[in-house]
Amino acid sequence: MIRQGKYREGMMRGARMESLSQSPSPAPESPRRTGIAWLRGCLWAVCAAGLVAFLVRLSQGDRHFYWLYDFDIFWRAGRELLAGVSPYRVRGFFSPLPLAVLFAPLALLPLRVAYAVFVLLTLWMLWKARRGRVGWALLCFPVLFTLFVGQVDLTLALAASLLGPLALPLLLAKPQVAFVTVPWMLRHGGWRRLAVGIAAAAVLLLLCFWLRPGWLARWRAAVPAEQDYAAHDSNLYRLVPPRVQETLVWVISPVVLAAGVWLRSRRDSWAVLHLFTPITNVYSAAVLAEWIGPLEVVLSWAAFLLVRAYVHHGAPMYLVALAILARRAPDPGSTAPARAWPRWLRARRRDG
Repeated sequence: MIRQGKYREGMMRGARMESLSQSPSPAPESPRRTGIAWLRGCLWAVCAAGLVAFLVRLSQGDRHFYWLYDFDIFWRAGRELLAGVSPYRVRGFFSPLPLAVLFAPLALLPLRVAYAVFVLLTLWMLWKARRGRVGWALLCFPVLFTLFVGQVDLTLALAASLLGPLALPLLLAKPQVAFVTVPWMLRHGGWRRLAVGIAAAAVLLLLCFWLRPGWLARWRAAVPAEQDYAAHDSNLYRLVPPRVQETLVWVISPVVLAAGVWLRSRRDSWAVLHLFTPITNVYSAAVLAEWIGPLEVVLSWAAFLLVRAYVHHGAPMYLVALAILARRAPDPGSTAPARAWPRWLRARRRDG
């Protein structure tokens, strides 16, 4: 009986292996589907190019709104640092010194070439973070505007998404982005990666003080007044009178930072923290580019039109974050198990 049982078990195992070996291999992608994918990509590119042309047209009458506005400042700050002088001599540069240090390699290149490298790197990171589905993000106003003027919020947020705590030295370049991205890392980043990221950030800070020992005082002296920042608010603080905003920031910030650590979903943590970041601008919602869909695209352009395209005084871009929080969609950055999602979302989540 034992021999018969082993024989039957061996026969069943052999039949199973034979059926697996004879199973048909996945069919190659058909030329028609490939052509449709390329056509869809071309349509996205044409739409994005049209919106960029629209931005260029609008920028011609606004001295605060033109191509390479911020990138030119960062690039010149990097060149000043390479020349051995203070980057705070550059008019309009009031960022921490780590930003000038990070731009120093790009400052070795001509301005247009450096900008092309920066944009291509940012688009590649966006493609990686969104797993190739970048269409809606590229049509969203904050993302397009970030690329148009050469701001770094999108690039730093994508670095935080892809690298986790290892991006901590990069986030020293812009505290506003660190306010959004770091709290979630403290709980979900892993203590070893956190230790490496903190050590790398400490090394970068030591390098900054070695290059320019008095940079902290120069930075604080260059920072504009609080009223100037309040004029650009584009999150929920836009709804608050400027005279009480500073008090609210000190009261609300500890609460939302704790919420950012506690929330399990990276999407929810970043969206909530973005809504209450003390300093924002019209492009700040680009840090949420991973979760932007058609609704957010429509709301971002509606906010742009509500201020009649004059973005120097901000816009109600908090609509983007509120829409992301309102939608019930799977979050690639969530630590919740798959069974926590509804059944129809679980299948999509497994398929990637």
